[in-house]
Amino acid sequence: MHPHLVVPNSEVQNTIDLLTAEGWMGDNLRIHASLDRDTRLIPLSIQAPQALPPPLNEFPIIITPGIVEDRKRPSWLQLLRDMIGEPLVDKHRKSWPSSHELVGDMMILKIEESVREFQPQIIRSKMAANRNIRLVLEDRGVKGKYRVRDLRPVGIRENGKIAPVPIGSEYPTKVIVKESGHMIVCDPASAYYSTRLQTERISTAFEARRLSETIGTKINVADPFCGVGPALAHLVNIPGLVSSILASDLNPMAIKLLHENLSRWIGMPSDTEVTGITEWKKGVWSGVADAREILKMDLPIGFWNLLIMNLPHKFIDFLPLVLPLLDSSKPYVVRGRLVCGNEEIEDIRSLISQYFPDGSDVVVDPRSEYSPNTKLCSVTIRSFASAE
Repeated sequence: MHPHLVVPNSEVQNTIDLLTAEGWMGDNLRIHASLDRDTRLIPLSIQAPQALPPPLNEFPIIITPGIVEDRKRPSWLQLLRDMIGEPLVDKHRKSWPSSHELVGDMMILKIEESVREFQPQIIRSKMAANRNIRLVLEDRGVKGKYRVRDLRPVGIRENGKIAPVPIGSEYPTKVIVKESGHMIVCDPASAYYSTRLQTERISTAFEARRLSETIGTKINVADPFCGVGPALAHLVNIPGLVSSILASDLNPMAIKLLHENLSRWIGMPSDTEVTGITEWKKGVWSGVADAREILKMDLPIGFWNLLIMNLPHKFIDFLPLVLPLLDSSKPYVVRGRLVCGNEEIEDIRSLISQYFPDGSDVVVDPRSEYSPNTKLCSVTIRSFASAE
């Protein structure tokens, strides 16, 4: 017996994309039709949480016998076993890079030093099992002033052949990804972007819709840690939802890619320079900025209805610095992420609550393990009452 998500036929592909991005889709069982043929049963992995986040929580989960997938190509681990033998695979079972992230035609993974000697076989088996992958990048943490991912090319597919990448070789990492129907230009080697946050962005769009309905007007969105703008992709592409946006980041490369995206989404001039925050067209402010200085700039203050804070390690530090951006005369929402200790979640929730009016709904939802002693949490703050 295995948990399956019951999904209407029209929502199957989008749901598969979300589950795959999060690593929540079962590997060895088949997606199959329900008895009434109106829905599909999608197998969930053991990593999937019991309570799925929006929009996946709209679909029921049932426990039913799974159908073993016998038509799929061998998994990368099966291919690795063929290359190096089962004894070695079993010996290092806990060290193999079982998870990876797909960004366009690139795969990003981490390789532990204990299995470094098998890197060529790991890359070859991963790429053989994922035939649309052009480039494999090893994630070596973060680097530089802007804390971008330190990505090193380790495998390339050229003319249909898989080959290792000589140290020092460079390959283009700028790609266009499709996320819930939205096209996003990104370069994970230059500016932070993760496909694994897709469900967070969809949840933010859900909150934005509900906020707009509550206020009765289009909303104004501030994203002072915007990166290349993936959260905005889910908002500005919804007709009648957004009136104005403020998008800034400390990383000039992120803003360059953001402007390329905004020209695609809302017709912003495509030749805009990478400068400090500028109003490029009516209701569209964007540019390079330190969020700690944003209140000192010539920008609308007390104007924004939705504040997005994708800054998990410094969420608490920056929250009071940017709260004055919000229009406290109306209901507003703050969406973000934070990292905290396993035993600190309730204390953090109480600390955050001090910054908001009585009656505000402060939700700190642990989503995944960040380290053995910490959790990565999704944060949603809904203020219904005036702060005055």
